[in-house]
Amino acid sequence: MRWSAIHTTLGALAFALPAAAADFSPPRGCEAFLTVQSRSCSVALQWRCGAEADSDFWSATFSSEGLESIVRYSADYQWLDAVYMWDNSREEFQPPATDPISLRTLIDAGIDSFDFTMRRSQPDRSYDLRVVGADLLTGETVEVDGYSLDVVRTRVEITAEDGTVEYKSEGRQYLSRPLRQFFLGTERISAPDGSVAEYDDTPVDIIEPGEPGFGATEPLYECNIQDAAMTPAAPQAAQKETTHDQI
Repeated sequence: MRWSAIHTTLGALAFALPAAAADFSPPRGCEAFLTVQSRSCSVALQWRCGAEADSDFWSATFSSEGLESIVRYSADYQWLDAVYMWDNSREEFQPPATDPISLRTLIDAGIDSFDFTMRRSQPDRSYDLRVVGADLLTGETVEVDGYSLDVVRTRVEITAEDGTVEYKSEGRQYLSRPLRQFFLGTERISAPDGSVAEYDDTPVDIIEPGEPGFGATEPLYECNIQDAAMTPAAPQAAQKETTHDQI
């Protein structure tokens, strides 16, 4: 499952954050491998700092206002570290996990549950968050920018130490098996005050090295009112969705 990070520095990255998205590049010794332009005016740049394809990777997300967040994942998609620019907060994985996120399990079994703790640090306090949820392959596939993507039903609930549910969402994401990458999709988020918001961060362009637009940090889609007439079409289903009550 990909963390919806779009709604200081990472410990493993000793670099100064740029003032503008156009100035951003991965730290020295690291190599970008994917750029994803999505709906809702967002673009993500992903890179690795190890030579192996199964090493940890980072994802920086940008809006029209610039850099929003940087999240570090393991190769199996366990959330490891996240920094959010809008509130100067950070969330760090606290091992061991009761049940870590596992892309391998999802692909092999069709479903992957998870239960782990992140330490959230804000300028005025720090506290633990319990992250519980599950991902389910629906059996449906869609076509996005020439890539066949599996549809993944997602559910996650994040609870503070005092039992307060800080974040709860259900939705769907997309998985590229060859790229071993999740992409955000539609999400319904329930806030602590009972309000509900819906978001659509479905990918539009999936860009690999050497292709036009690779490395871009300026979002292209749905960034202003005029974009409404240019909203990209929804992904086309290639296989009927199945039902499942486990999540």
